Amino acid sequence: MSRPDSTADAPRSDKARFVACLVLVIGTLATMVSIDLVLPAIPMLPSLLGGDAQAAQYVLATYMGGSSVGLILFGAIAHRVDARRLLGWSLVVYAIVSALAAFATDIWTLNAIRVLQGATSAGAAVLPAPMLRQLFTETGAVRAVSVIGSIQSLVPGLAPLIGAWLLHVSGWQASFIVPAVIGAAVGLVILARPSLLPAMPVRAADAKPGSYFALLANAPYLRYALSHALILGGLITFVFSAPYVMVETMGGSVNAFVIFQLLSVAMFVVTSNLAGIFVNRWGPERLVTIGTLMVGASAIVLLAYALAGGSSIVVLLLIMLPVTAGLGLRGGVGFVKSLAASAPDEARGSASLMLAITLLPTIGTALVAPFIQYGLPALAIAFALITLPAVACIYLLPRFEGATNTSSTALHLG
Repeated sequence: MSRPDSTADAPRSDKARFVACLVLVIGTLATMVSIDLVLPAIPMLPSLLGGDAQAAQYVLATYMGGSSVGLILFGAIAHRVDARRLLGWSLVVYAIVSALAAFATDIWTLNAIRVLQGATSAGAAVLPAPMLRQLFTETGAVRAVSVIGSIQSLVPGLAPLIGAWLLHVSGWQASFIVPAVIGAAVGLVILARPSLLPAMPVRAADAKPGSYFALLANAPYLRYALSHALILGGLITFVFSAPYVMVETMGGSVNAFVIFQLLSVAMFVVTSNLAGIFVNRWGPERLVTIGTLMVGASAIVLLAYALAGGSSIVVLLLIMLPVTAGLGLRGGVGFVKSLAASAPDEARGSASLMLAITLLPTIGTALVAPFIQYGLPALAIAFALITLPAVACIYLLPRFEGATNTSSTALHLG
C-alpha cells in the first residue's frame, strides 16, 4: 500500500462533499448489516450446517470478537498509510471474506470466517468519521455525523426484515453475498478514485507515535467519548433486555416492543437532524450538556418508577423517549468533539470510541441476564449504573478548547 504524496487536499465543492459522504455512508452500511442481516437465518443454521443452537449463536459472537480486534488494529495503522486506500482495501477484503462465508459447509467453518469478516469490517467503522471531519466546519461535521447516524439507526430495524426476505427467496447465503457485493463495489470505487475522499494526515516517520494509553490520559477526549459510549451502551443494553422484560414481566407483547422501537428511532432521527440547527444557537458544549442531562434525568425517573412497581409500557415509552432525544441532540456533537480532542490521533480516537460502544452493551447485557427475571427494576438499575456516570464525565472532565476542524486549512501530508 503506497504512502500518499505530500500534497494538500484541494477545496471541495458541495457536490464533491456530498459524493464523499455518500461513498462513506454506503461503505459503512455494507459492514453494519453483517449482524442484523443474518439474524433471521440463525435458528435454521444448525439444521443446514450442523452443530447446535449454541454454535449458531457463536455466528454473532465471533463476528463481534473479530470486529473488536480489527478496531484496535485499524486505529493503530490508519495514520501510517493512506487511509483512503486502507479503507478501500479493507472493504475489498471484507467482500472476499463475506463471499467465502456463503460457501461454508459447516457451522464451525462459518464461525472461523466470521472472525475474519468482523476484523476486516472494522476499517469502515474506524476511518469514515475522521474523514468526515476533514470535509466540514464544526457545524457541518455535526450535521453530517447526525444525518449519517440517523440513517444508521434504521439498520437494526430494516436489516432483519431484508434478511428474512433474502432467506425466503435465496437461502441463508444471500445474507453474506449482498454485503460482499456492496463492499466490493464501494472498495473498488475508492481504490480507483481515492481523491473522492479527503486525505487524512500521515504521521511523519520521526514523529512521536500515538498510543491508546495516551488517549486514556487525554481528559478532554474522555469527556466526550466516554460520555457518548456510556449513553449509547446503556441504551443498547436496555434494548437488548427490553423484549423479555416487556413480554414476560410487564404483560406486553412483541408487537408492543416493535412499536416502542419504532417510536424511539423516530425520536432519534428527528432530534439528530435538528442538532445541526441547535448547535448554532446554543453552541456545542451546551448541546452536549443538555443531551446528557436529558438522559440522566430519564435514568433517575426510570429507576424511581421501576422501584415503585410501575408496569405500564406507555409510561415506560414516555420515560425513555428523552433518552433517544438526548442522544440525538448530543450524539453528532459529542462524536465530532471527541475526534477533535484526540487529534492528531483521530483514528485511534474513533477506534477506541467504537470499541467502547461495542463492549459496553455486551458487558451490560451479560450482567443483567442473571437478574432479568426481576423485570424492570433490574433493567432500570443497570441502565442507571451505565448512563449516570456520563453526567459525571460532563461536569468533572475538562472541555476541549482547541480547533475542531481542519476543513478551512490545507492538510499537509508528511
